[in-house]
Amino acid sequence: MAKKSAISGEYIIQVEDNGSVVVFRIFDNVKASLREVAEAKGFEYDKEWTTRQFGKKLCKEYGDGTSATVGDYVIRVKEDGGIETYRTYDNVKGALREIAEKVGFVYDTEWTTRQFGSKLVDALQ
Repeated sequence: MAKKSAISGEYIIQVEDNGSVVVFRIFDNVKASLREVAEAKGFEYDKEWTTRQFGKKLCKEYGDGTSATVGDYVIRVKEDGGIETYRTYDNVKGALREIAEKVGFVYDTEWTTRQFGSKLVDALQ
């Protein structure tokens, strides 16, 4: 459960009840994220595939046909057949720095990940 959260562009920052911080990126450009996944795995694809074709093929190859987790990326076929992708970040502090720089938030390099995440969420709200 999240104690607090904020959205900034494609990013979602959650501060959990225990104080830990999680960062997700929900991609607006789904096809580009599918290319990233395919290239990271060496999966050959046709540049002419639609996003739906591409996503379904990756889900079939690396998951159960309706979803797949490939490294930090999650690909899901929605009920309407559309594709959504998001990424979780192992390097949460790096993701927080990336978001802070995009929004012009000045941070202290001495902050812990928990402090940084909490202060950034407060600033974004």
